[in-house]
Amino acid sequence: MGKIPSVVASYLKLPDVACYTDHCLRRSSATLLADAGVDITTIKRHAGWKSTTVAEGYVENSIENKTKIANQVLVGYYH
Repeated sequence: MGKIPSVVASYLKLPDVACYTDHCLRRSSATLLADAGVDITTIKRHAGWKSTTVAEGYVENSIENKTKIANQVLVGYYH
């Protein structure tokens, strides 16, 4: 399982294929779940993490995530 990301990166002819590890899959899946609005408890269960801090550390600050947060702030500001 750990070599799948580097195989995919090689197939896609991406640079530095050795940099793509199973860690990439964990980070990507946590970020995608967060972007979809999944709560942190579900993300922790998905990856088997007990710590909220660890789970939050795997969630990238994607554009989608930043946009959702900004929209929530604006809605709260204007109400």
